[in-house]
Amino acid sequence: MKRIHLIELAAVTALLACAPLQSAFAYVDPNSAGWLYQLIFPLLIAIGSVFAALRRVIARAWSRFATVVVAAVRGERSERGERTDG
Repeated sequence: MKRIHLIELAAVTALLACAPLQSAFAYVDPNSAGWLYQLIFPLLIAIGSVFAALRRVIARAWSRFATVVVAAVRGERSERGERTDG
C-alpha cells in the first residue's frame, strides 16, 4: 500500500476507535430527499438539453478559444501579422 493510503487508514481507524458505541434511535424517511430530486432533476434535464442543442456552437467557440490560447502561449503571430506576446 502507498503511504498515503496507510495514513488514511490510520486516521479512519483512530476516528472509529474514538466513536462512542451506543445505539442510535433514529428514523429517516425514505423520501426525505424527494423534494430535492423534484427540484434538481428538471433543471439538469433543461441544462443538458441546452448543451445538446448548442453543442456545435459550444464546440466551435471552445476550439477558437483553445487556438487563441495555444497561439498566445507559443508566441505565434496572429492573423494580422502582429505578435501576440506584445
